[in-house]
Amino acid sequence: MSNRTRYFVAVTGAILVVGLGTGIVASYMGFPVSVFSSAAGPEELEYVPADAAVVAYANVRDVMNSQLRKRFQEMEPSQEHKNDFEEKTGLNFEQDIDTVVAAMMPKGNIATNPEGAFLILARGRFQAARLEALALEHGATIADYQGKRLITHHDTDSIGPSKHEDMAVGFVEADLIAFGSVTAVKASIDARRENRNVVSNVEMMRLVSELDNANAWAVGRFDAIAGQTGLPTEIASQMPAITRFSAAGHINGGVSGVLKAETKDEASAQNMRDVLKGLLALAKMQAGSKPGMQQLADSLILSGDGKNVALSFSVPSEVLDVLEGLAKGRKGM
Repeated sequence: MSNRTRYFVAVTGAILVVGLGTGIVASYMGFPVSVFSSAAGPEELEYVPADAAVVAYANVRDVMNSQLRKRFQEMEPSQEHKNDFEEKTGLNFEQDIDTVVAAMMPKGNIATNPEGAFLILARGRFQAARLEALALEHGATIADYQGKRLITHHDTDSIGPSKHEDMAVGFVEADLIAFGSVTAVKASIDARRENRNVVSNVEMMRLVSELDNANAWAVGRFDAIAGQTGLPTEIASQMPAITRFSAAGHINGGVSGVLKAETKDEASAQNMRDVLKGLLALAKMQAGSKPGMQQLADSLILSGDGKNVALSFSVPSEVLDVLEGLAKGRKGM
């Protein structure tokens, strides 16, 4: 990837870093971070193609205003770096980004390469003209698609069969942008215009409707993230039995949430519950008298029936104290 391409992706994608870092990664790891406002899902889902394999949501505004974030705020990047980015883009993470929705597309459909496998939608306040001017300065082109402005960039360093698809940012609404490959962004615009979006996906919306008072969430087909979970072997061996998953939770002064898995049959679900029971018992034994670990182990509650398995958790303040101490120690505070 050329330097110009890297800069373009950094400029246009960086406005989504907060949402990705606190939303998608956290949700995949079962560490939820933001707010979900209604059982029907956010309006941005109308821009997510109907065949999306995974959908995640984060309310960045709530994250930035949470007590937990304020607790760890001094460990964030320096103000100098923040000011430099704001000067170039006119964008202030803490004030201008409200929510982020991310989707992973199925391979072999619109996503024919890794860069085309995702779509990110960010709602906030953007200085479109300023971003366009900066993108043009670094080799981007501006065009219209179905009445929407698209900033695209061609990676001149990518040649041959491994060539990556051009990246794009689409200003789909006055306060909403779409980021991903050109194909993914155009598919997002078409999904809204043609009313063929994930809202019409019965199975996906069923998972969304089951979320209860979640602060961040991710739902979808498990095969889309299989191999990227980093789970223990005992659990990973059960993964082929999982068909769908959801992760949801809440953050303010602390963190709590629930992870759910839907298996292909009841026998698979029971096997998974048995494995998890053993691992939880082991975790409680190993927690011993370690600060906060016993409370965390005790907060893990296994439930579910039929084809469903659920694991809820709550991170106690004692664990946060330990994490804060470790983080400060690494920074020499």
